[in-house]
Amino acid sequence: MITAEQTQLQKNLLPRGWGRFGKAIDQITTVAGADESLIAACVTLNPTFHHRAITLAGGLFELRQSTNVVLALMDRRIIVVATNVAGSPQSDHTISLEGVTVVDHGKKDLTLRWSEGQAEFKGAAKTMLGPFVSALQARLAAAG
Repeated sequence: MITAEQTQLQKNLLPRGWGRFGKAIDQITTVAGADESLIAACVTLNPTFHHRAITLAGGLFELRQSTNVVLALMDRRIIVVATNVAGSPQSDHTISLEGVTVVDHGKKDLTLRWSEGQAEFKGAAKTMLGPFVSALQARLAAAG
C-alpha cells in the first residue's frame, strides 16, 4: 500500500515550479495495487510527444496532449502516468520489471529497454532522475 509519506517524499523531490506534477504522483496511488509500494518517481517529457505546431492555435492544441510522464518505480513494475502540461493525469501504462534494462542515462535523460520495446525519456527532473535510476538499478540487481 502506498503511504502518504511515500508520495510526499517524491513530491518533495520535484524541482521548484514543477509542483503541478504532484497530481500525477497522487494518481499513482489509485493505479497501484494494495500490496505495492512506491519506491521512486521521476517526471520526464513524454517520449511520444513531438512539438510540430507552427501557429499559436496549433501550439495551444498540442499543450492539451500528453506532454509529460511520471515514471513510478514500484515493487514489480514501473507505472507510467501520462500528463498534460498542467500536470493533470491523462492515462497510465505499465512496464513489468522483468527484463527491463537501463540502456543509458545522463543528467536529464534515461533510456529503458524491455521485452515489448524501448523508450528514451528526455528532459527529466534532475532532482528526481538520480534517485530514480539508483533505485531502479538496485531493484533490478536484487531481482537477479
